[in-house]
Amino acid sequence: MSSPSVCETTGPSDWREKLFADLLQSVRLRSTLYFRPELGAPWAFSLADHGTAFHIVADGKCWVQVTGVTHAIELVAGDFVVVPRGDAHIMRDSATSAVVDFFELAKSSSPNNKGVFRAGGIGAITKLVCGGMQFDNGPSDPLLAVLPPLIHVKGKGGMGAAWLQATVSQVIEELDSSGAGAQAVVTRLADILFIKAVRTYFEQDVETAQYGWLAAIRDPHIGPALAQLHARPQEPWTVASLARHVALSRSLFAEKFAELVGEPPLRYLKRLRLNAAVLRLRSTNDKLSAIAVDTGYESAAALTKAFKRILGKTPGEYRRNP
Repeated sequence: MSSPSVCETTGPSDWREKLFADLLQSVRLRSTLYFRPELGAPWAFSLADHGTAFHIVADGKCWVQVTGVTHAIELVAGDFVVVPRGDAHIMRDSATSAVVDFFELAKSSSPNNKGVFRAGGIGAITKLVCGGMQFDNGPSDPLLAVLPPLIHVKGKGGMGAAWLQATVSQVIEELDSSGAGAQAVVTRLADILFIKAVRTYFEQDVETAQYGWLAAIRDPHIGPALAQLHARPQEPWTVASLARHVALSRSLFAEKFAELVGEPPLRYLKRLRLNAAVLRLRSTNDKLSAIAVDTGYESAAALTKAFKRILGKTPGEYRRNP
């Protein structure tokens, strides 16, 4: 007799929360970089290929447009946006403003030691806090893979949510202080900003999302399949066994999973397994052979091959220098 599934032993909200917690615990922020531009209209800058990016509107207003997203989004004071996978995007005061590369703009404007620089024209000023995040397991992390191109945390009546105001105030205080360990503190605060933004996205959109991972976990077939993969990534799952588990045909299950989640079931499973191995390597001294078996790999050699292909280093190299 097979053991009961995760969804059979817990209610819908319980296993969803377990999935959310599993994803949020998977990320580890390695470093962060901040700039605090004060931009006079007209102004516009582009940013791409620099990892996860975020922007906080401290004062004024502007627009953000992510490549591949059909419409620009207006941002006002107190708003916070995250571009999880670092997709190319433009921040601007208006659609007619000439666009320049963000780092070229910063370089020519000579930021001070607190990241503040002045650029743009002589019109109304928009003040931003812009940051970049580098995650040490970015290519393998399942959370970054399932997030939308843009997360928008709206301010409340021109004032950011209480947690956002408090965290941003701490960030600015640390940047202004230039004290010992300030960069480490700022990195931890960036970690909080990212996780809180993702959690806000989960909470606000889980019941309404029409596509993507949040729609997938609400689906009566794909949701339970995701719960199984997260709970037992080491199991020898196949598309057929997953389909049987949720009472769908193999072809329909595969099609539906890829459509909602954005990638085939076994590719998603490979990401989960590799990330589980990453977590074990950085938090334990367990032997590589034991980690390989426990995370679903046939051998230590198979795990090493996956590591080198996805992360560009061996498990031993990662353990010494994540």
